[in-house]
Amino acid sequence: MPILESDKRVDLTQREVAVVTAKAIAKAGLPIPNGRFRNDVEHIQIDPIIIEHRVTKREPGVRLQFMVEHELGVTFNVNLREFAENPTGYLTDLFEHLRPMMRNSIKLRKRKQIINQALYEIMTEEAAANG
Repeated sequence: MPILESDKRVDLTQREVAVVTAKAIAKAGLPIPNGRFRNDVEHIQIDPIIIEHRVTKREPGVRLQFMVEHELGVTFNVNLREFAENPTGYLTDLFEHLRPMMRNSIKLRKRKQIINQALYEIMTEEAAANG
């Protein structure tokens, strides 16, 4: 009896949730090889964490860190309780938000580079003119 065809609750450990999520991210082709993060699973670094909503409300989780195109670093925290409630929905939400965030980050980076270059040119021309 496959797990996906059953209505019975399946509990996964912190490590299993991390590996399942990391493999889903890797299957989408997002992570690229790099020297910045450990290669625990498919160029994704996995660390156990405690997520604190308030000082008294602590929940276990895992942190996934990896690099994507354009040298963008991604850090993703998985709340184990929320993942257990709806794994498919959790991963769907991840991919719905991750791609637009990557696109917006690239746009912001390019704009900032253009602004920085313009400021540099203004400052160096002023310094040269005032000699």
